[in-house]
Amino acid sequence: MELVHDLRRYARSRPLIACAQCGERIFMPEWSECLDGGRVRHVWRCDACDYAFETTVHFAVEAA
Repeated sequence: MELVHDLRRYARSRPLIACAQCGERIFMPEWSECLDGGRVRHVWRCDACDYAFETTVHFAVEAA
């Protein structure tokens, strides 16, 4: 039971992105880059249909 709980918690911590073209799951970006202001850009490419697209994640920046 503990293993099942750990696996579910791990699965929830891993974001899954659906392809913007065909809806197939993509498990990791093709590449990522850190931008200024707490932003990270990801480029995704679908193995099923070869469609590529970008997402940008904005992180809250704490004052020092």
